[in-house]
Amino acid sequence: MDIKAGNDSAMASIKPNTSKKLGELFRNTGETIASIRVSSLVTDSTNERVTITEYKHVTSFNFLNTIPLTIMVPGSPPIWSPPAMPVNIQPDVINSKMVRKAERQAQRSSIAPVFAALSVNIADTSFLPSTDLITDRNSLRKLLAFVNGRVEQIWKIDVELVRNTMVITQNTEGIPRHHPGGYGVSFEKAFLKYSDEFKRSREHNRVAVYKIGGMNWMVGFEVDGCYGVQGREGLSQKLQTLNLNPTIDVQSSDGLQKSPDTLNLNPKTQTTYPGIRIIKTGTEISTLPLLEVKTAKMGRSPPRAKLMPQLYFSQTKHLIVANYDGGTFDEAHITETDKTEDMREWEEENQEKLQKLLHLISSIRDIVNGTEGKKAVLLCERGKKNLIRVLEQKGKGLQLEEKFVTQLWGPPIIG
Repeated sequence: MDIKAGNDSAMASIKPNTSKKLGELFRNTGETIASIRVSSLVTDSTNERVTITEYKHVTSFNFLNTIPLTIMVPGSPPIWSPPAMPVNIQPDVINSKMVRKAERQAQRSSIAPVFAALSVNIADTSFLPSTDLITDRNSLRKLLAFVNGRVEQIWKIDVELVRNTMVITQNTEGIPRHHPGGYGVSFEKAFLKYSDEFKRSREHNRVAVYKIGGMNWMVGFEVDGCYGVQGREGLSQKLQTLNLNPTIDVQSSDGLQKSPDTLNLNPKTQTTYPGIRIIKTGTEISTLPLLEVKTAKMGRSPPRAKLMPQLYFSQTKHLIVANYDGGTFDEAHITETDKTEDMREWEEENQEKLQKLLHLISSIRDIVNGTEGKKAVLLCERGKKNLIRVLEQKGKGLQLEEKFVTQLWGPPIIG
């Protein structure tokens, strides 16, 4: 790790005032505080095995296709419901303008919905003061890719300390949007179905806590779906008692509800968090087996180097891979796999990388703890994939109200 004081000449050389794109990229950033190089990261000399233990879901939420940003807490994932096959599916298309706007709202502070869900769905928050890290799965994947020297595109991450907890969240300002194409989104719409109570959802998310390498982490992540409710009568009954009227479906021409007010919701189920409308469903977190769903051309499979960290950091054990030929899917080419043993093997194979990831997270924490306001921006560029720049955070940051911090972390310790 290289600590640098003052302005960084290399940074200044790539920050011309005439570049609109670079202006967006470096918006709300200041001087370079430090640089972290892959070569500075070391493994634990004790060689203690890094593994995930005490895994537990603490809350869940669904994003609705609405503006302003609205979530249902707790949420429920769509259920694996294959249609009659073979079936031909249209390729993915770029989402409508309003849907993209809703996605940007969530991405600008990917951790805000997590806090919103926690604020209404957690009775016992005694674990939070000892939580070392709150983050999202995508940020962990980016940091691990950096450790592995596999930075494929530029990324930014915001970091801020709340009491003794480090919060890491995605920052998409100035980052080019990537549209992978293919059939993934269309396949999920055809093969995964929300129950009537959650049918206006566009995405289900979970928040889990676990121990790893001597740290306590809280990780938010998207869930593609789950297996069905057979034998889960208790959950089925709870799903039937939600305060939503499924007969109301007021939508715009692009399929996005303009406002939650049109959903005919019971006012007692609604509350707010800064920038987010919350609908309290009154159900419990589903214990149904969660799924990760991938599509690929015939004869291909998802790259293991990308897939396994995604499954590992969320401990998603069930994988469905659907191969297609010109948009046609058939039962013979849809594979369902339990990845429990594969995750164990991947963990064992990547002990050195996981130890370096833990070192990286500790290094980031030490740097940010010494900054004014205890916040910073991490920047990693594809052309400089062995280097993370830690920049001053000139933006507003998380802006968590003290009453909310006290609600979750308890009163500040004085003295």
